[in-house]
Amino acid sequence: MRITASSLAVLALALALLGGSASAAERQPIGRSVDGRPLAAWRQGAARPGFRVLVVGSIHGDERQGMRVVSSLRQRLAGRRGPKGIGLWTIRTVNPDGIARRQRQNARGVDLNRNFPFRWDGSLTGGYYSGPRPASEPETRAVMRLSRRVGFDLAIWFHQPWGRTLAPCNEDRRWAFLYARLSGLSAGGGCNRGHYPGSAVSWQHHTTRTVSFAVEFGPGTIRRAVIKRHTRAVVRLAKRMRVAG
Repeated sequence: MRITASSLAVLALALALLGGSASAAERQPIGRSVDGRPLAAWRQGAARPGFRVLVVGSIHGDERQGMRVVSSLRQRLAGRRGPKGIGLWTIRTVNPDGIARRQRQNARGVDLNRNFPFRWDGSLTGGYYSGPRPASEPETRAVMRLSRRVGFDLAIWFHQPWGRTLAPCNEDRRWAFLYARLSGLSAGGGCNRGHYPGSAVSWQHHTTRTVSFAVEFGPGTIRRAVIKRHTRAVVRLAKRMRVAG
């Protein structure tokens, strides 16, 4: 049976009415894509979280496996109490137009992961076209508004197809390596800022001081057991970071 966002909300509400310990599932609209498709985050977990986590399943329309981790996380928290003190925001994709077209870029041909203002490079073209100006795309601006409003402590962005956890060149590096150990997906390849101008990860780290890194699945369809392992790794990392303060 396909689990939809609306069915998760109904399940959480029903369990709450029955006096269960379901974590509240709240759909938060954050904007619309170029073609008018809705962009939304689902919030679950503690009502007043001291630690806030963002997980994004896809920013490139031809990299879809991370969306399965988002679905798995939502199912894990539906109908049960989430990790103590932790709030989880999940976004299935910030590029629904790219998903519909099965292409990397959005509907205007912009690579959203090169469109963020920090270290934006206007010379990029082709598949990495960075847009006519920084944050020119509505999808980019939606993420920026959400990030500033919530102030995430941790953000994990799923990609394909390099098959590694990308450890950034800053103090966030140790947490990316811990995630790699927890998930079983080895770390490396992220410590070269020149290759990632205008990325969501670097903008979040620079602007909102969020611990932010990318997780690159390998190509093709990922085994269900691997998706479950990454689901657990997200929760375990959040718990470790919260305790570490």
